[in-house]
Amino acid sequence: MNDQDAQPLANISWAGGTSGVVAPQALDDDWSPAPDARATDFLLAVDGTLHLTAELARRLIGAHQAAASLIIGGNWRGMRKYFSLSPKYAAWYHYRTPAVGFGIHAEVVAHNRAMRFTQAELEQQPGWKHFGREAGKHPPMRGWLAVPLIGHDGRNYGLLQLSDKYDDDFTEKDEAQLTQLAQLVATTLGALLRLHENAAPGQQEGQ
Repeated sequence: MNDQDAQPLANISWAGGTSGVVAPQALDDDWSPAPDARATDFLLAVDGTLHLTAELARRLIGAHQAAASLIIGGNWRGMRKYFSLSPKYAAWYHYRTPAVGFGIHAEVVAHNRAMRFTQAELEQQPGWKHFGREAGKHPPMRGWLAVPLIGHDGRNYGLLQLSDKYDDDFTEKDEAQLTQLAQLVATTLGALLRLHENAAPGQQEGQ
């Protein structure tokens, strides 16, 4: 971790690096909002939460790559994902290919459990697919830490992922910190979804 990332969050300059969204896939009709003003506000709130979370996770732990993904009901086609990359990965600032729910990251969502590996350990896992069809295009990784977004009701809302920790491998402490952040984010996403669902036409009292 460098000196900038060791500063209190209030003093951190967020300049340097980049962040972006990967959300080109079709939204699931079971949860995706209709195209109206209420839905726009909902998606803006969700995207704002994911955007901030990806940036915060990367700075909090001290890593070159981070991603925060919303996945409702295990449906990867409706995934919304924000990533944050340090200047080390400038060559991949415009990479936007979404995950499709195969490989080791899908196991985090399917089993609701954190995973933490060095790069050597990661490549020995049965679920490691070497980026599949994206091999040669996907940003390279150096170690991996991923935790599920689990709400108070036990519902999975997606996952947080980090790779390439500054000058070190991810630790048990890093996993604990990222898990705490994930709990806060899952609570926020759950609240946003409930507000949207309760405000949907036909759900309000008298309709």
